[in-house]
Amino acid sequence: MRILLALAGIAVGCVGLALDFWVIFPSVTTATADNPVARSLPDTLIYFWTFFTHLTNLWLVLTYLAAMSGVRWLGWFRRPVVMGSAAAFITLVMLYYHFMLAPTLRMEGALLVATWLLHYVAPLLYLGWWALGAPHGILRFRHIPLMLLPGIGYVGWVLLRGAVVHEYPYAILDADKSGYGGVAIGVGALLVAVALFSLLVVAADRRLGRGKTAA
Repeated sequence: MRILLALAGIAVGCVGLALDFWVIFPSVTTATADNPVARSLPDTLIYFWTFFTHLTNLWLVLTYLAAMSGVRWLGWFRRPVVMGSAAAFITLVMLYYHFMLAPTLRMEGALLVATWLLHYVAPLLYLGWWALGAPHGILRFRHIPLMLLPGIGYVGWVLLRGAVVHEYPYAILDADKSGYGGVAIGVGALLVAVALFSLLVVAADRRLGRGKTAA
């Protein structure tokens, strides 16, 4: 079951990312009324990977590969804290999209399929795989600050890039419109949410660990 979930997760993540890129690539590399300046391929790749949805889904794929292959250079993704952090952040991706973004968006075709794969199917598969396939009984509540670091690093990257090119992947991170104070408030609320998800992940990890010990 663990292997099947991992294989399904890899397939879903890769297909979702490929479909999203296939839709985004022509829309940003071609000059149109909505996109007056065509992007180069390097700029398009950077733009694509500024979206947290894409980064977290790549994170999941690499975690599956690390757990299944034992490849040394993927060892960071096998760490229980990193696996637990991925569970917390992909939960944020799913719930934030569902409640904050989905009601305002209208999509169809490949973009709709990619969106469902990356925001619903991939998160649920990973949470199931994490419960069944990840090592448990290792996480402690003191690890929660470490679990938040990937998100904090992402915000730092977005704000640093935005200060240079004045482009932000999400309105909540748009310092040009909201100012850094407004961004801090929005990011603070999201960090509280992820801290709560991390708390639940650690509690579940400890319970699953006790269950394995008892078995």
